[in-house]
Amino acid sequence: MIDPNKVINDCEQADHIMQDQRAEIDRLKEAIRRLADQDATLSVCNGNVIVTMDATLTDEEREAVEWAEELAGNCEEFDRVNTLRNLLERTK
Repeated sequence: MIDPNKVINDCEQADHIMQDQRAEIDRLKEAIRRLADQDATLSVCNGNVIVTMDATLTDEEREAVEWAEELAGNCEEFDRVNTLRNLLERTK
């Protein structure tokens, strides 16, 4: 690893630094692409990157939760039924 505080003495060292920077840029681009595929939101606060996973359900997931809510509605598990209802409401 090259000390970023040292003076660059030759072209070989400068080339190595640029290769490291390109590799880091590629890693960051891949991380951002993966986050985008997962329905995530990126924001910056005080210089820090914050990742928030979006609360969305697919149509199939929503149908499954609604089905479970209907089944649980026949039970005496009132808290769990409310939890399912709240999940559906929050992820609209």
